[in-house]
Amino acid sequence: MNNLKSVSVIVPVFNASATLLPTLISLLEQTLEQIEIIIVDDASTDSSGDIIKKIAAENDNIVVISFIENKGVHEARLAGIKHASAAWIGFMDADDLAEPDMFKLMYNTAIRKNVDIALCGSYRTDGNGKATRKRAFFKKNQYIDSNIFERFCSFEFGDGALWNKLYKSQILKELNFDDPPWRQNINEDLIMNIGAFYRAESLYLMKDILHNSVAHSGSVTARQNNFTAYVNTFRAYALALHTYRSFDAESLFNITSLYRKQFDDLPYRVDDLKFLNEHNSIQIIEAVTKIQNSYPQGLGLICCRSMDITNLPIKYLAKSLINKILTRICMLTKKSL
Repeated sequence: MNNLKSVSVIVPVFNASATLLPTLISLLEQTLEQIEIIIVDDASTDSSGDIIKKIAAENDNIVVISFIENKGVHEARLAGIKHASAAWIGFMDADDLAEPDMFKLMYNTAIRKNVDIALCGSYRTDGNGKATRKRAFFKKNQYIDSNIFERFCSFEFGDGALWNKLYKSQILKELNFDDPPWRQNINEDLIMNIGAFYRAESLYLMKDILHNSVAHSGSVTARQNNFTAYVNTFRAYALALHTYRSFDAESLFNITSLYRKQFDDLPYRVDDLKFLNEHNSIQIIEAVTKIQNSYPQGLGLICCRSMDITNLPIKYLAKSLINKILTRICMLTKKSL
């Protein structure tokens, strides 16, 4: 029997007992036979460890890594990358679901098209597994081998999530995240993808929607307010510059442009500067220091706002209002049935 694996899928876990089992089952039921599932238990304090032990004992393609102390999802993923034995690496959050053919289709496509990264679409689903919208999608299948990093920083390939992408393992194993100045709990996916897409020489966009991202009110992202969203993202920008400070000036400019686009969004806008200064000054000063040491002009560039009217908050307010109206109509329609 051939024990060589085609794809290693890394699943970081921290207190995910309520959602973990369906996620792992969706991976165990993949039609790609030669798949390695690497579960990294980030010192969970709930019953996640028991679930992992039981399912690992029943399946010989599961590798378990257990942290004694909680280190965060970024460190968990790095440990998974280090232990991955396959030539291709994918990721899955502990509350998301993969369609049965996800990794078979992505793997076959990546091999056939001879690319460094393959990307598929993803549905945003509610707690009952019902698709509410397309989280990421591509209108057509497309091979790309030009201006990859610049286009990634312009969000042409969707957002910075890891879970709808399949990477040539060498791309990820060569990334260097030594000596991080702080633990980053938000935006870690994007920081890793900056390095991956910088190194990638070719991509393939797949129109197939093969991943389901489940929305949970208790997630770290969902619990953020505008203040924490702004500070955490500003620190993520500083960490990205610090991590990739050896990049050429044009690439550092592109990274700055990427985060500038994020700050155009309504969730990152803050009115009460006094509150921000009183409660987050230390975190901001730490970030500013890293930016000054890595790419000082970034402090000025990141503050600039676009004159494009489509970037104004009214766009998001209007979209939110329309969504609320449609949701209300659906609720009233269901009650009348």
